[in-house]
Amino acid sequence: MAKFKPAGSRRGTTARSNRGLIPCALLILAAFALIIFLFYEILKSGAK
Repeated sequence: MAKFKPAGSRRGTTARSNRGLIPCALLILAAFALIIFLFYEILKSGAK
């Protein structure tokens, strides 16, 4: 009969899961910077 192991019991999975962290963080920071820039431009144009 087959023996089942709990999910995540294998070693070496932490390096694979952290691989997509940097591009995801960069994407979130770029979107945040774009929103701040657009909000600043809207406020600047309304102050005239």
